Amino acid sequence: MLKKSSLFILQKLKLSNLYWNAKSIKKTDTGKNHKYTHISRSIQQIAVFFLILSSFLLFLTECNSPKEEKNNLSQNITPQKPEKFWNTTPNFNADSCYYFVKQQVDLGPRVPGSKAHEKCVLWLKQFFESKQCKVELQKFVATTFDKKQWTGTNIIVKYNPNNNHRILLCAHYDTRPFADRDEVKNKNQAIPGANDGASGVAVLMSVIQSIQQLPLKNIGIDIVLFDLEDYGDAGGDSKTWCLGSQHWAKNLSPTSIKPVEGILLDMVGDTNAVFPKEGVSIQYHPTLVHSIWTIAQKAGYRKYFIDESTNEITDDHLFINVYTNIPTIDIVHYHPQKSDFFDHHHKITDDMKNISKQTLQAVGQTLLYYLYQQEEKLNHDNP
Repeated sequence: MLKKSSLFILQKLKLSNLYWNAKSIKKTDTGKNHKYTHISRSIQQIAVFFLILSSFLLFLTECNSPKEEKNNLSQNITPQKPEKFWNTTPNFNADSCYYFVKQQVDLGPRVPGSKAHEKCVLWLKQFFESKQCKVELQKFVATTFDKKQWTGTNIIVKYNPNNNHRILLCAHYDTRPFADRDEVKNKNQAIPGANDGASGVAVLMSVIQSIQQLPLKNIGIDIVLFDLEDYGDAGGDSKTWCLGSQHWAKNLSPTSIKPVEGILLDMVGDTNAVFPKEGVSIQYHPTLVHSIWTIAQKAGYRKYFIDESTNEITDDHLFINVYTNIPTIDIVHYHPQKSDFFDHHHKITDDMKNISKQTLQAVGQTLLYYLYQQEEKLNHDNP
């Protein structure tokens, strides 16, 4: 369909042609037939009149049309409010985070049943309570793939425990009791677990510490630190792994406020870390994967949060998704090209020498941006 202005232009062009045709008739027939000369002058006068009239109407139409179109356009577009969280989010303290990793490693391998494990539970409980969080120690009995029975402890932390809009943040704190991917002489040694264990816990500790600078009002946070995550059968049944998260997920209280979504951190402190978009995460919560990776890349952490996807990984988030229906994603160090974890995975070299403050900063600051983005959205929804 043609707009009004287009129709007037066509009319104007037709009248212009009529005018010039009249002049042509006049030129051709002058001196031969005065009748044609008289007709041509009449046609020319009519054409000039309509040409002037159409030009005037076209001027009026063109003056009015853009205003109508502009008004219609402004009615159809909802103005975007600028996101303030980029400027209001507290800074993540990578120095403190590195210290929290070291504190755990200095205790020794946090193998269930060990003194280091017991001390770590007490230290973590005291830390979160000092940040005005509610802490529960969830005890459970589990049998590992080697037929040994253990008493595990999940550490459940609640920030703003009465808020209805809750977000789950989690990691595991235990360490693998054998370095089965190391050379033969080291295989029966427990790993230090600087990256695989301590790094995720340390980031969550530092996140809570940073939030103290600008407390969240609309959001509650459930932090769960899982036990017995890393005592699984390599190459065996996936259910031999993540025993703490399986217990937590199967025993979630029906009266508790369920988080709307969750983020798991695993192996987030290595010097050469990369975090691809993991398969289970994409399956259960692609929107959150997109949001976190977009925030990280806008914040300048593109070299860590890479635009590559990888296969499904058996990790705590798998059982959270399956048993609780809390859509949860995994930020985990994994190399898509090598189809493997970081270089020191399940080796005694998983120590402080390979922990990077820059990597911890990238993960921790991204998490804070995400939390304060959610806080801002809820402020807009409930002004």
